[in-house]
Amino acid sequence: MLVLRCTQKLLKRIGPAITGPPESTTALGDWYAGPLAIGHQRYLLLVSERSRLPVLMPGRDVKHLTAHFPEALARVLEGLGVPAPVISREIAEAGEIIVAKTASRSVLGTPNDFSYQLKWQLWDDPAPDLTIEAVRLSHTPVGPLGPGWPDEVTPRLLGCEAPRFRARRGRAD
Repeated sequence: MLVLRCTQKLLKRIGPAITGPPESTTALGDWYAGPLAIGHQRYLLLVSERSRLPVLMPGRDVKHLTAHFPEALARVLEGLGVPAPVISREIAEAGEIIVAKTASRSVLGTPNDFSYQLKWQLWDDPAPDLTIEAVRLSHTPVGPLGPGWPDEVTPRLLGCEAPRFRARRGRAD
C-alpha cells in the first residue's frame, strides 16, 4: 500500500483526500505529488519521501493518477538500473494507492527545487521524455538526504545497489 500525498492544488483536481492514512508499506515510503507548469505544458511531479526520487508524468488525466503512477515509477527505477525483480516487488507493494494531504514541509521543498531545475531543462522541449528527465533529475544532491543523491539512496532502500552514475560525479566506490 502506498500513500500519495497531494498538494491542495492537485487535490482540487483529483478529489478529496482521506484523513489519517495508514503508513506506506513500500520501501520508498509516501510519495508527494503536485502540478508543474512550464510554459503551456502541464506535468505532475512526484517525489519519494524517503529517497527524494522524482517521477515526472503528463499533467493531463489527473483523475487516473493512481492508476498510471506505478508504471511511471517502474520506468524511472529501470532507468536507474534497478533489477527487474526489485522493481516488480516495489510496484506490487504499490498496488493499492491512497490519496492524502501533504504532511511534511521538508519533503515539499524538494519538488520546489526540482521544479526550478525542470523549468530550465524543459522550457524549449515540447515533447520531452519524462523518464529520462526524472532520471537526470535524480542525480541532483538533496540536502535532507544528508547529503545524498536520490539515484544512490533509492537502490539502497530497495535492497540493491545500482552504482551506475557515481563516475559522473567523480567519486570512486
